[in-house]
Amino acid sequence: MRMFRFIRRRDRDDEQGNGTGSSGSSGSSGLPLLALAGVAAFVAVLVRGTIATADKYDGLDSLVSYSSRLIAAARAMEDDEESEKARLVDDPLAKHLAGPAAMKQVKKRRTGAPKGFGRTYMVSRLAVRTRWFDDQLEECLGMPETYRSSPHRGHIVSTMDALTNEKAGSNKPPGKVRSLGSLASLGSLGSQKSVAFPSQVVELGAGLSTRPWRLHLPASLRWFDVDRQDVIDVKEDMLLKHGAECEIMSPMRRSHSKNALLEFQIGSLAGSNHNHKAVEYPLRCDSRASVSTDVGNPTWARSLLEAGFDPNKPTVWIAEGLLMYLEPERVDALLREVAALSAPGSSLLTAVVTEQCVKRLAENRGRSKRSGSLMGEWKSGCPQDPMSWVGGLGWTPLLATTRAEIAKALDLPAEVCGFPTETDREVAVPQGFFIVATVAKRS
Repeated sequence: MRMFRFIRRRDRDDEQGNGTGSSGSSGSSGLPLLALAGVAAFVAVLVRGTIATADKYDGLDSLVSYSSRLIAAARAMEDDEESEKARLVDDPLAKHLAGPAAMKQVKKRRTGAPKGFGRTYMVSRLAVRTRWFDDQLEECLGMPETYRSSPHRGHIVSTMDALTNEKAGSNKPPGKVRSLGSLASLGSLGSQKSVAFPSQVVELGAGLSTRPWRLHLPASLRWFDVDRQDVIDVKEDMLLKHGAECEIMSPMRRSHSKNALLEFQIGSLAGSNHNHKAVEYPLRCDSRASVSTDVGNPTWARSLLEAGFDPNKPTVWIAEGLLMYLEPERVDALLREVAALSAPGSSLLTAVVTEQCVKRLAENRGRSKRSGSLMGEWKSGCPQDPMSWVGGLGWTPLLATTRAEIAKALDLPAEVCGFPTETDREVAVPQGFFIVATVAKRS
């Protein structure tokens, strides 16, 4: 039976050291009436501010959290592409998670594709990013060719080949990308018993990602979504509302649907297979846990372990749209912490912007009167040599590719791409990288 967890937890530092209720007098009976009135007024102001913020960001606490709605809307736009052959992402659940406000924003910005290229709309940056993570994840998990979401994949690398070579002491340089036609399949790796395929996925800063419901995944895979409390709360509520298989684990509820709205619509179903029948979007893995914590705080790892994560099993770590929002020192520390939690055979998939890109954006903000830009929240970027950078943080780097190189591997014509497609790095200096790295053994 599948097991589902929803971990609602604040970091212990917040609970123990930063509150206002653990010091001062032991009771409020001695406070003057005027002081109590002042406290009540202050609380009222805080509540009004919280409500205003929630309204501004569609139930979320900040612009960064709200970006998860916009990213879901971008996936929904790609899912809306008429041509199945041209579509990069299939995600019917995305529009529900995005919500009307974000959908309206993204629809206003999308541009029609020129005629004759088989697409209704231009390909967005986020569609290419999502597709690359999908393809690379399926590769890391060793999904057979016939079970991949698409037979046509972007610029990815075989992590299993690299790990096997490293364990065997091969001198083959890391990061060498194999052609799409020669990517290793599950069958050809069957005799390589020294490295196990990952059995866990941890998505850091998961936002409103829907991969556990839409990708082809191993039946025994355990999935962990990690994000801040406001994002987790909104996501869980929307998943339940729209029929996604998402149960809260408790001894009394394991075989009963928590989706009261859907159950009301279709009627109560009895039997051991109740959960599978009463959902519109079934999970495609064995289990999923939502972990409410802030990866900007070093205590995040404790929350993940308490949610059932096993550091002794190979894991695929995903940090898709996260690192640029953290301070540079915190990014380095986080990647080291993830490496320390990784069993041999683990992989890291991440997207980063460059230091040069972040610097240029800061300079532009200094000359502009505009505020509220999401890119204005970016705090860190990687050096122009991302392979060396990741290699110094406890990882063995395999690949650092660009959006243009991914688009080329997907055979996307430049005319339908809403971003620069020059792949010559001497001509067009990359503004960001998509990175794959592995852990062959613990340091």
